[in-house]
Amino acid sequence: MKNFDLTKLFWSKTRTKLLEKFFLEYESWNNDWFHMRALSRDLEEQINSIKRELDSLEELHILKSREEAKKKYFFVNKNFILLDEFKSIFLKTYNPHESIKKFFKDQKWLNLIIINEELSKRLSWNTNNIVDIFLIWELDKVVFNDFLAKTFFNRKIKYAIITKDDFEKRLEYNDKLIFNIIKQSGNIFLKDDIWVEKYI
Repeated sequence: MKNFDLTKLFWSKTRTKLLEKFFLEYESWNNDWFHMRALSRDLEEQINSIKRELDSLEELHILKSREEAKKKYFFVNKNFILLDEFKSIFLKTYNPHESIKKFFKDQKWLNLIIINEELSKRLSWNTNNIVDIFLIWELDKVVFNDFLAKTFFNRKIKYAIITKDDFEKRLEYNDKLIFNIIKQSGNIFLKDDIWVEKYI
């Protein structure tokens, strides 16, 4: 899916990232309150830029704020007239693939990384994939689960991790499930050190 550059619509990269976070969090039924410093850290944007955009979004009645313990927190205005339209825009244009690639770039102990292109739709609906992500060898599951929760706004992502030895044994015995996983339509091989693609 070709990415639609929302920064051209909303004029600012920082504003786009803020709106995306607020409306996707809102859609996941969290509707969390965010402090500007936390937003600056999570979105990797300068605090001054975050403050300027938050103030503008509040003036537009897209966000609301309240003070607590001498800190100002922002959240989506549930009475915003275009609430449903904004949620729909960000659900349809959100693409997590770059975040996934960035995460796996530092995972040196994995022999195989397969993600499915339908992951870009996981915020809107469930897929029919056996798994969305298939991995071989070692990965810190706590870190990975935290990453998935953040990246997919607490949607359930189906993934499987097995050892290289287990994978090879299953291939030897013509394990139907394994072959169905690696032959899923839309699979993208981010890493394949053991030449799994030769079995497709």
